[in-house]
Amino acid sequence: MAAAQKLPVHLHTAMTGLNMAASIHVLAAIENRGYFEADVSKHNLFRDALVSCPFTVREDGTVLPPQGAGLGVEVDEDFLLAHPAIEGPGYA
Repeated sequence: MAAAQKLPVHLHTAMTGLNMAASIHVLAAIENRGYFEADVSKHNLFRDALVSCPFTVREDGTVLPPQGAGLGVEVDEDFLLAHPAIEGPGYA
């Protein structure tokens, strides 16, 4: 719908490297891609340790999606087992 109105899409992503990789692939696949807003918080293991590198930043600041199969990242299943999901809100 945004493309039909000539509006750019700016995706916001947070929490996990898996979410970041998926968001970047969506942006790469659409004509009206806009900014990629990434989580730059310190010590976010779900971004930094859950998956292999979720994106590459070029010198000009543009972002490239991972190039492997699927979303292009490898999920660390041992990390997932060590950090099981808990019930409740994602943010407090």
